[in-house]
Amino acid sequence: MSNQNGKFRFTYFTDKYEETLEFYKEKLEFDLEHSWDRNAHDKGALFKTGVGLIEVLLLPPEEERNTGLDYRSPQGAFMCIQVWNVDELFKKYGSAGVPFKQQVTDQSWGHRTFSVIEPNGLILYFFQEQF
Repeated sequence: MSNQNGKFRFTYFTDKYEETLEFYKEKLEFDLEHSWDRNAHDKGALFKTGVGLIEVLLLPPEEERNTGLDYRSPQGAFMCIQVWNVDELFKKYGSAGVPFKQQVTDQSWGHRTFSVIEPNGLILYFFQEQF
């Protein structure tokens, strides 16, 4: 039996496609795994983070939308990204002008954390385990 584990993807649509790509590539310096630009309404990019991927898709016009998907802006969702250098990363992102939702904080459950807001309002929560 072969082990064919796929990668976890957090995927969402945005009408701020170019701004969002620039944020992940230039501000956060996430590695771009793959991108495509098939036509004016079919663009996407996969960014590596941890053992998963963030997939950013251009919001297509209403008439080209798949009825099995939800095209609303992310609300109430957030991403948790484990890192090994939370203080260094916080300083680096501060120097790059990344907008913070929360400064570095020691949480009661043993994590040292901070969070940022990306162009679509989605929260990225960076944490380092302290134990």
